[in-house]
Amino acid sequence: MSSYEVVSLDLFQTLVNIEMRRTKIWSPILSDRFTEELAAECGGRLLQGYYKYKRHFSELEAFTLIQKIYESSFAELFTGTGITFDCGEANRIFFREHTLAEFYEDTVPFLDMVTEKYNVCIVSDADDDMVPSFYKDYGIRLFNSEQYRSYKNDEQNAMFKDMLRHYRICPAKAIHIGDSVSDVLGAKREGITACWLNRNKLSWEHEVKPDIVAESLNELIGIL
Repeated sequence: MSSYEVVSLDLFQTLVNIEMRRTKIWSPILSDRFTEELAAECGGRLLQGYYKYKRHFSELEAFTLIQKIYESSFAELFTGTGITFDCGEANRIFFREHTLAEFYEDTVPFLDMVTEKYNVCIVSDADDDMVPSFYKDYGIRLFNSEQYRSYKNDEQNAMFKDMLRHYRICPAKAIHIGDSVSDVLGAKREGITACWLNRNKLSWEHEVKPDIVAESLNELIGIL
């Protein structure tokens, strides 16, 4: 049995797979131009724009909703590709499909195990209206960026700080599991054990290293 009392989890691409919603997102946007290849290309460019505008807005404002960041990214994408589609409607589709994202194969067995043995929470960079509702059925506590006006890897570190306060634990008693650099850097800044969920078998190219690397949640069942 591990010494952890709290298991903190990222949401998208950790518990649910938004990539499986690609066709549902891009088919109405691209219309008769739709192909899987173009949808993948547009998705990649949209994500690049997200990181760009997230940095941009962070230099101008204390906090910006993900909705605003993605709307700017959609506008840039549509201008660059000649796509004629309303950015607000694209955002509505995008957010709706996030709420419908399905579990990975290893998610349910993992959640069944950890919710029985640990306090479990989700720490996610997400607006309220893009979060799937399954966490309520599991009794999982949600810490999300809109609620705290803070992101996982910003200077405030508000979500991780409040997670520790909520459970009244020291950082050594918590582990955070997520697929992104922000998951690792944000958790480690607060002294929380950071697990990088590397589903795509990528190389870690950052100075600060994760404490644990796993390629599936199944691996973590054994560790926990």
